[in-house]
Amino acid sequence: MKRILVAFLIVILLHPVSAFGEIKIITHAVKQPFGGSQSPDDARIAAVAKAKWEALELAGTYVESTTVVKNAQVEKDEILALAAGVLKAEVVSQKNYTTDDAFGIEVAVRVEVDTAVLEARLKKVLEDRTHLERLKQARAREKELLEKIAVLEGENRKSGKSDQEAANLKKEFHAASRGLTAVDWYNKATDLWADGKFTDPGKAIEYLNEAIRLKPDYVDAYNTRGVTYRNLGQNQRAIQDYDTAIRLNSDDALAYYNRGINYANLGQLQRAIQDYDTAIRLKPDYAEAYNNRGSAYAKLGQHQRAIQDYDTAIRLKPDYANAYYNRGNAYADLGQHQRAIQDYDTAIRLKPDDAAAYYNRGNAYTELGQKQRAIQDYNTAIRLIR
Repeated sequence: MKRILVAFLIVILLHPVSAFGEIKIITHAVKQPFGGSQSPDDARIAAVAKAKWEALELAGTYVESTTVVKNAQVEKDEILALAAGVLKAEVVSQKNYTTDDAFGIEVAVRVEVDTAVLEARLKKVLEDRTHLERLKQARAREKELLEKIAVLEGENRKSGKSDQEAANLKKEFHAASRGLTAVDWYNKATDLWADGKFTDPGKAIEYLNEAIRLKPDYVDAYNTRGVTYRNLGQNQRAIQDYDTAIRLNSDDALAYYNRGINYANLGQLQRAIQDYDTAIRLKPDYAEAYNNRGSAYAKLGQHQRAIQDYDTAIRLKPDYANAYYNRGNAYADLGQHQRAIQDYDTAIRLKPDDAAAYYNRGNAYTELGQKQRAIQDYNTAIRLIR
């Protein structure tokens, strides 16, 4: 069967919605033939995934051109993840078609790019590197499955297959389709992430349960469900999910990092440090793991070791506001209040709405006898938390 793949792009520039932006619409369609060992349902799932992937790739042009992405020196493989994190590809039509030698399904998707808010949304995703990693993993899984389907389609076009070969091919198509559907449920869950947490943890767990049902070895889904349980304060259930993720992939640095957070929440600081150690061994540039290990050392009263970890986190990620804040706390605990103030200054410059940084800087000024400056910082902290 001759494969037919037709894609078209329509970009419509509408009237500006503000003095600083406009709406750009990308509509992208894919024609996906089917037959042989590929069922109509499997073809539809593949077509939807292809159309969304390719539309987001096209929208990635706008993402890549933004100032915030250029300044962040984003890698090429992160562009699609960023696009998926801030834009939505929605199916607008599905219809069957026939040609002289094939049956197929045509799927069209639509992506809306609001340039007035694009920069702000991208900045939020870039500030949350763990979430960006989550988005990258989902795109990697989709790519892997789409490439698998392309290989299967090539096999499907070959003639002379035995009944057993045809049956095996059908099973492989169905497994790939279940994988793509699992990724789609996973994406539904990650769409609920905002400001460092899930806006609806219960709904996120529902979506992730479905992803895991469809793909029981879905490491990323276990990892993310663990984070969701953590949001609900269910640390033991979160640890069970990280245990499963680690069993499925013992080289998954994120699972060790996440489990370390939950052990720290339970006050099991030595176990937390062990997990951060492993995460760092697997991923030596893991700034967040250094920062969190530093916090664990600080809770154990080992402030110099904590400062060493904060130093490394800052070296790896110079704009890491939380690491400056934590190092400031460590210096304050050591009575080095002027150095603490310098770190709080940087943390506040990087994150001006951090009430805790103002409050702790106020404490440092109080220790130095600078009461008026302390009062100013306390006033700002009070204003921010109201």
